[in-house]
Amino acid sequence: MSRSQKPRKPYRPKWNSGGVKLRSEPWRVAAVFNPLESMLDAIERDGEVMATRDGTPIFRDLNDGHYYETAPALEGIIDAFHTHAMRQHRPMPLDPLRLLARKLRYAMPLEMADITAVRQAIKVLRAESMEMTLQYANDLIRTTQIRIELDEREAA
Repeated sequence: MSRSQKPRKPYRPKWNSGGVKLRSEPWRVAAVFNPLESMLDAIERDGEVMATRDGTPIFRDLNDGHYYETAPALEGIIDAFHTHAMRQHRPMPLDPLRLLARKLRYAMPLEMADITAVRQAIKVLRAESMEMTLQYANDLIRTTQIRIELDEREAA
């Protein structure tokens, strides 16, 4: 390098995308919680859960228009926030979601108290999600997917 040129600035990648929190990208949080809230709205409005012919509860994801099984989707959210609670050493209100997933999986009757408790838990989890960084949320999702795959392989 000649003396007339400045040395190049060293490349330092931003490992966490500049610390962008999900509160600056609320559509990402809405993609997780809006289908769950719309399912609760439908239960309150109609008094029943949408199900397949064999009785498996399903919900329609408004983001992509596809139908998914409700209990496994709820259990995935529960696992992700359980991992978050363990990492941050903070309690998360996951018991109402666990109860809802169990009742939906085994076709048990739902009560309004269950739905009210789930709505309050969702409010807390949504607020907690807004404080996560995008990188941290992606890591939670990846960890949960790995845990689900390992559980499926153990069961097989």
